[in-house]
Amino acid sequence: MAKSKKGGFFSRSFSLPNSRVRKGQRIERNIEERQEEEEEEEIDEKELHNVLRMIKTLAVNAKKDFKKKKVYRYYCEEMIDRWIPDLKRLLRIRSREEKRHREEADAQRENDRRETQRELRNFSKGYDNKRNRTDEVAALKNKHEDELVRQNKEHDDVMTALKREHQREVDRLQAEKEKLLTRLSQTAGDKLRENNPNFSDLSDPYRPTKLSEMFSELYDNQWTDAMEILEADRQEKRAVETLLNILMKCFELCKESSESQLSSLRDACCGNVKNDKDNDLVKSAKKAKEMRREMATWTLNESRIYHALWEKLEESFGKDDVEKCKLYIQKCVQCCWFMCVQDPALQLTVWTIGTKMDGYNMKSFTKNGQYVDFSVWPALYLHKDGPLLSKGIVQGTNQATV
Repeated sequence: MAKSKKGGFFSRSFSLPNSRVRKGQRIERNIEERQEEEEEEEIDEKELHNVLRMIKTLAVNAKKDFKKKKVYRYYCEEMIDRWIPDLKRLLRIRSREEKRHREEADAQRENDRRETQRELRNFSKGYDNKRNRTDEVAALKNKHEDELVRQNKEHDDVMTALKREHQREVDRLQAEKEKLLTRLSQTAGDKLRENNPNFSDLSDPYRPTKLSEMFSELYDNQWTDAMEILEADRQEKRAVETLLNILMKCFELCKESSESQLSSLRDACCGNVKNDKDNDLVKSAKKAKEMRREMATWTLNESRIYHALWEKLEESFGKDDVEKCKLYIQKCVQCCWFMCVQDPALQLTVWTIGTKMDGYNMKSFTKNGQYVDFSVWPALYLHKDGPLLSKGIVQGTNQATV
């Protein structure tokens, strides 16, 4: 490196730093400060050499052009304003003011960091307090909800018990009311039906109107099936006569048996009372008729009357025909028995050959005509000479006699 003139303006102190200066105290101090910083950038050696080369070039040019004050001044200003600060920056050399600003900035950052941490702690503490309050509120809510559920359940149980008790009381009163109404209805009905067949108990499943329906179903169902069986070995007219005779025989036997049963019941109720005008005899007879009607189902299912009727039918029509018409006969006995236990008993009527056709009481079987050829099915009346319940069926003909 060229030496400056002795005593000149550009002395050795303004020359480029030599090896000793680069490795001197200032560099060591800068290195120590750089090591103390939290974040330091590594020195770019290429850029450092470039800066030193430019400072050296400026120094050399300034030395050559020392006498030219303007050029010398330009070189010195450029070195001072541009390249020396870059060198300081690369060597981490800072002035007191810069160091003070740096310390202030670090202090400010530290204060900001502490303030941030304090705010974060406050926020975390507030959040924890809020979460604790939320948990307390949830716990209280659950507790109150459980208590409310328990109270609602107790209330529902009490209301259910009260409703059940109230319903039992209502049912008891309703049953008592129905019982009293039934007794009143029975009493009024008994007085109304007494010696008056035009009125019947609507609660009786075997009242005259129901028996009329049962009688019609007997003709539509069992009579038709029995006709198909009998027509296999005989003519239609003979089969019709056989079934009609079976029905009328069942009615006759049921009437005899029901009257015999009524007599036995009356004797059992009133004993040997001779005076027909006695009130006890009248009451006993009425009670006997009621008992006979109430025992009708039991009589058919449990007593020997049904078997006795069956034996008499076998004697009259033979076991063969009775066995063929078994279902028909069972239904005939059932209908006829309930007809005969009515008070008064229902009445069956058939017409002889040559009777004039009557559209009110009869309807034709397969042929129409002015006269009756033969009866197919009897007419059903409420009682003897009473109102018609079901029309009879006859075969018509235009001949007065056959």
